[in-house]
Parts: sequence; C-alpha cells; structure tokens
Amino acid sequence: MPMWAQTYQNGYAYYREQKGSRGHGVCPGGKSVCCPVIDRQITSLIEAIELGPQWLEEVLAIISIKDEVDTVKKKREATKEKIRRMAKAYVDGVFPDEEYHRQKKLLELELESLVIPQANAAEEAGKLIMDLPRLWEKATIEEQRKLLLSMLDAVYVDAKETKSIIAIKPKPPFKPILQVAASRKGSDIHILNEPFKDSSLFLVETGESRTPRPKEAAQDILQA
Repeated sequence: MPMWAQTYQNGYAYYREQKGSRGHGVCPGGKSVCCPVIDRQITSLIEAIELGPQWLEEVLAIISIKDEVDTVKKKREATKEKIRRMAKAYVDGVFPDEEYHRQKKLLELELESLVIPQANAAEEAGKLIMDLPRLWEKATIEEQRKLLLSMLDAVYVDAKETKSIIAIKPKPPFKPILQVAASRKGSDIHILNEPFKDSSLFLVETGESRTPRPKEAAQDILQA
C-alpha cells in the first residue's frame, strides 16, 4: 500500500502506511519505518549503480534496435556531409541564395527526422545514471526527490520485517539501463539485473545481514 512521510513534534520522521488501508488481509495494521533508514538506503543505491564502457551497445541489444540505430547514425552522418558539401559549393558560387537555403532547409528537416525515440530515451537515461552520484551529492532534498521521480515509478519497502527497500520500478527508459548496470565494489546494496518474472520490477538486495525474503514475499510485491 502507499506510504507517506510523517514528522512528529520530537523531530522523528517515518514513512507510514495509511492505517485504515491495512485493516484486514495478509498485512493487518499500519506499518512504518524511519525515514532516515530508507533515505540512506536510497543514497547507497544511487551511489552503487555503475555502467560499463559498452553499456549503450548492451542496452541497444536488449531493446533489439542496434541495427536500426547503426543505420540511422550512418544516414545522419551522410546528411551532415551533404550539408557540409553544399555549404562549400555555395561559398564557391555554385548555388544561388534562394536555392541554397531551400535545399539546406530540406536537409536539416531530414536530419531532425533521423532519430529513434526509444534509443534516444535510453541513451539519455544512461547518461543521467552515469552522472547521478555527482548530481545526488550536490542536490537538495527537493532536487533529490525530482531526480528520483524522473527515474522511478515506485520504491517498494518491507516495513514489517526487513525495514528495507526490497524492489524498485523504473520508468521505461531506465529498465534496459538497470539490466546492464553493475554494483560498485564494496556496496552493501544492489539491484538484481533481471526484471522479476518479466515484470517492470527489479528486486533489491540490502546487505549480507538482511532477513531472507521468502519467494512468496517477492510475489506479494506484484500483488500490491
């Protein structure tokens, strides 16, 4: 169920389930977990994600459009070369002004059309992931929140037993990025690269001393 942050007069803050929504079923009663515990785990998770030198090729292979991307790149380079040669011909007096600007505009429109949205979105997502630790370190709480909202649709927390993050649901462009990501050496938290049961969820493992989660607990994530 959804959780909200609640701060008490003594300054302690908790992520808390709405109590009325847990009055029956497999998880009775509203549960809570200290905000700093989950916030520290989020920071550790952000710092742990690492991409290898071939990450973009691996991502394009996952979304099965590598050949298409290569073709588009070649067409873009060819179009840029046409624009360059035409500009040189214009300087040499081959083209009159009106004809030059007409053909240049047509080639620029062609260049703008030579994109693959899915690949572009994944590439931008990967660049954000690579720059994320630096951005996160300098960001305010509100800026960190906006960064998370740009990347994730949900963070799942076990507020009953492990008091930890157990899964995340990335936005579509970030799904293939997490499938090729690695965890930095020495990190005590990491994302399992394979989406859970072909869903959009990625399970998260936190530390070696964590309470083991039974398979049915992971299955419950999909039911929430």
